[in-house]
Amino acid sequence: MSIRGSIDDLSTSGASGWLFAGRQDAPLIVQAMMNGTIIGEAVADQERADLAAAGLGDGRCGFSIAFYQDIAAQLLPTVQIKPQGSDLELPRTNLTGFIDFLSVMRARFPAAGWTGSVFGGLWIDRSDAAQVLAGRIATGATPADLETSLSRLIADGHLLLTGLHARSGFLAADLGAAADVPEGVPLHPRLGEGVDRLIRAIPDALFGETPLRLMRAVLDDNPSVYRVEAQRSDGEAFLQASAFDVLPSPTECLLTVAAIGGPVLVDLVRHSHRFPEFTADGRSRWLPETNAPTAIAVAQGASIQTNSLRPGDVMLLGPGTIFRLRPAAGEATALLVSCAPARQTPVRFLLGRGGSFTLQHFSGASLTV
Repeated sequence: MSIRGSIDDLSTSGASGWLFAGRQDAPLIVQAMMNGTIIGEAVADQERADLAAAGLGDGRCGFSIAFYQDIAAQLLPTVQIKPQGSDLELPRTNLTGFIDFLSVMRARFPAAGWTGSVFGGLWIDRSDAAQVLAGRIATGATPADLETSLSRLIADGHLLLTGLHARSGFLAADLGAAADVPEGVPLHPRLGEGVDRLIRAIPDALFGETPLRLMRAVLDDNPSVYRVEAQRSDGEAFLQASAFDVLPSPTECLLTVAAIGGPVLVDLVRHSHRFPEFTADGRSRWLPETNAPTAIAVAQGASIQTNSLRPGDVMLLGPGTIFRLRPAAGEATALLVSCAPARQTPVRFLLGRGGSFTLQHFSGASLTV
């Protein structure tokens, strides 16, 4: 039996298109699937005059699937539309087919630069990032004195900056408040006076000349802090910056880690920023609430590198770098500060959740929690 069909439209709530199998006793059932799970199905029996005019039987082969529940827009590239009981995946005829177009382009032009994610990403994550950096230096778009540091960030997915706030920032704040900061909860001044002091110390500590220039170069914009979190106990799970929060563009973010009151050990999964995006069953490692990063690291046979982060140091982590934090001393607190380009507003701000407290730094950087 010869099966023909197409997806005409795909949205967060459903899909429509057509499915034709020539002479058949009954209309076909078409299913929408994601991560191996059926998320909606329908009978391909809707009347379509255009299909009848094209010679596809009587034209009664259109379908419209309503998903059982809306899905996140970021997950649309992972949705598959198939005839029931078949491995055939229907092609996409509108802009939702960009992933198929991209696959063809990569095959024809393997040397061309591209990001490792269907969500796009920062320029440092491109396959030709080293060449992009050379071009940026040559044109003056990026200061030449940042070349060494940015090259390390591109190659390793992380960058350790030492002794940046030895005389200011966190050490000038009431560090005793760090012990009272709730762990694993996004910080906000309403959590108490000590938390308020700690938050207000962040701009001076992290927006110093060196880290700020690097963040601006990486983000192509002023950084905007949208989440601050503290961690004191040994972290059992491995994390990555892109999965900390729901973002319009999860691959456009940087995580800044600082130690307060004592050294912190940072376990890094080597070269994890270059790992594949999807697990075998279609889960993207860039999204929250999945264990895809760990699953991919295991599948890649990855090794772990441990760095010591001392008070006064700052570590920049790219969105896909997989890491774990372990305080090396009883009094140590790790502060995780999530940054995005000012042009990208986190979804919860757009929806009116959060964003009730804002600090504007004189440099143009901002902190909104």
